[in-house]
Amino acid sequence: MADLKDAIKLIFGLAAVAAGVWGFVHSLAFLKERGIRLGRYDASHEPAKVEIQTLFHGNTKDEDQI
Repeated sequence: MADLKDAIKLIFGLAAVAAGVWGFVHSLAFLKERGIRLGRYDASHEPAKVEIQTLFHGNTKDEDQI
């Protein structure tokens, strides 16, 4: 009987930790949706740096790309 009580306490403890993590993640998403930043670095606010390199530099005709 004591083992069952310990197992129940363990399960409730893990459920409490999981609920806390779930709430924290959803509160961060809620704040981010409204534009409130918590002083952390957020890469989604910076423009993406994209470099496109092509072999033929803009030639669109197939006969020019031989």
